[in-house]
Amino acid sequence: MIKIENLTININKVSVEEDGLLDSQVPSVVRDELVSTLRIISEDSRFAGQTVIIPDECEKYGFAEGEFDLPELLEFLADMLE
Repeated sequence: MIKIENLTININKVSVEEDGLLDSQVPSVVRDELVSTLRIISEDSRFAGQTVIIPDECEKYGFAEGEFDLPELLEFLADMLE
């Protein structure tokens, strides 16, 4: 679940042809689904113009301090995971 201000998006498991269920034990499948989900959310018009503020302490996790456009940040994260 992703909650940004007053907006909540629930993401359900996506079925695949092999067993009918997403096998969460296969890292590449989980990563691909996460990348797809990030791309879908980044294109949602409800997020246009919204920003994310990353505080100074997050540099230890590899994020630069500052204010970033939410859709662009989600696309960046999807690109990095891909």
